[in-house]
Amino acid sequence: MININNAVQFQHLVWDRVMKHASVVVDATCGNGHDLLYLAKRAEKGCHLYGIDIQMTAINNSQELLQSNDIAKDISLTFIHNSHDRALANQLKDEVIDLMIFNLGYLPGSDHHIITKPYQTIDAIKEGLKNLSKSGIITIISYPGTTEGLEEMQILKSFLSDLEQKLYNVCHWQPMNQINNPPELFILQKR
Repeated sequence: MININNAVQFQHLVWDRVMKHASVVVDATCGNGHDLLYLAKRAEKGCHLYGIDIQMTAINNSQELLQSNDIAKDISLTFIHNSHDRALANQLKDEVIDLMIFNLGYLPGSDHHIITKPYQTIDAIKEGLKNLSKSGIITIISYPGTTEGLEEMQILKSFLSDLEQKLYNVCHWQPMNQINNPPELFILQKR
C-alpha cells in the first residue's frame, strides 16, 4: 500500500498510470537509481528510459542497481552524465517525453554540498515542457527541510504558479500534519 503522507510514494500513483503507455521516460536526477528502477519495472515493451545526473557516482550507482535487477530486455536505458538542463537542451532536444521526473536536493549518501540548483532545475523543466507529449507529466519532489531546499522550493513554486493555465495543469501536494518539513510534490501535465 502506498503511504499518502510520503511524496515519493504518492507520486507512484501518477507514474503507474503514465507507464502503461509511455514511450520515453526521463529521470532528470537519477541519484542512486531507485526511481529509475521503479519505472523500468513498469515500462512497457519498446519504452526508452533516460537517467541523467551531474555526478558520475550517481550514474554508476544507478547502472549497478538496474543491472542487478531483472529489467525487461525489450526496454532500453540510456545514462547521461550531465546537468539536467544541459542534457535536456542538447542530448534530448528531439525526444517526445511522456514522463519526466525530478527528485531534487543532494545525492543520498554523498556530499551534501553538491545539490540541485533552482535555476538549472527551472531551465530543465522549461526544456522538458517543450518536448512533453500531449497529456505528458512532470513530477518534482522538493525538500524544504534545509535552507537550500526551502529556497529551491519557493523559487520553483513561483515559476510553476506562472505557467499558462490553458497549456498546463499544475498541482502542488504537501503533507498537512507532518513534522520536520517533509518532501513536497509538484505535478505538471500538458493539456
